[in-house]
Amino acid sequence: MSTEFSKNSKHDKQKFYCELCDYICSRKHHLNQHFLTQSHKKRVVNNVDNSINHTENPNYFTCSNCNKSYKERSGLWKHKKKCEPDISNNNIDLTDSNVILHLIKQNDDFKQILIEQSKTILDQNNKLFEICKNGTSNTNISHVNSHNKTFNLNVFLNETCKDAMNIMDFIDSIKLQLSDLEKVGKNGYVEGISDIITANLKALDVTQRPIHCTDKKREVLYIKDENKWEKEDDEKKKLRKAIKRVASKNQRLLPKFKEAHPDCIKAASRFSDQYNKMIIESMGGSGDNDVEKEDKIIRKIAKEVIVDKTIE
Repeated sequence: MSTEFSKNSKHDKQKFYCELCDYICSRKHHLNQHFLTQSHKKRVVNNVDNSINHTENPNYFTCSNCNKSYKERSGLWKHKKKCEPDISNNNIDLTDSNVILHLIKQNDDFKQILIEQSKTILDQNNKLFEICKNGTSNTNISHVNSHNKTFNLNVFLNETCKDAMNIMDFIDSIKLQLSDLEKVGKNGYVEGISDIITANLKALDVTQRPIHCTDKKREVLYIKDENKWEKEDDEKKKLRKAIKRVASKNQRLLPKFKEAHPDCIKAASRFSDQYNKMIIESMGGSGDNDVEKEDKIIRKIAKEVIVDKTIE
């Protein structure tokens, strides 16, 4: 049923041949695979049947495509005009694992799909790893994103806080007492001026405040001035101007303290040291320069006016 033969050229490979199916290949492994195909198996069975039929009916003519037999050659000739080969018989028996592997290797499209799927899975795994590493769940991320989408800064400033005070109107509205002057003398310029400004800001409703901080770390501030909200520049010019105005108002309380305690200018007076310290601290105190002190005051103010972004 199979035959091995070689050509004369030394470069030609050995050939394997199935006489029954007229099948030629260069490897015996391929010939063995051919023997497992349904078409070959069927031909073997039909060949046996035909042999029996021909023995019993030697005058029958058989179709090579479908193996139907006819008593006359003309009947077979007419039949062959209509008969088509059974393509389904050429299907490979998929139980042969070697054939399956061979088909997969030859299917570039299938390989590409597998590669793309692998990349997608790897990318998803990396993202999941990052989320787990940062201790953040998808639920928390969705929760944060939901709030970020809900909060609109423009709406908050221009609608929710549309009636807020202008920054200089707010500063002018601050009414200082001698107790404020005394606290500046006792706690120092930075603490004293910061306390005055933040205390008066806290006394206002959030929607009335002229200052809002949207980023504590970067000290991103929005200030209302001349009836419009604007993002404070990097130099914080408007807020520094407001700080200087409050410090000036505090200094103007010194004469009132002197009126209340006339003997404070005398070294023997129990108010002398207090008065001298208030003068020094009201003027900025010792240590850092004015800009550095103002920077510290700005940081303290920013902490007290951080925008609650959960407000809808």
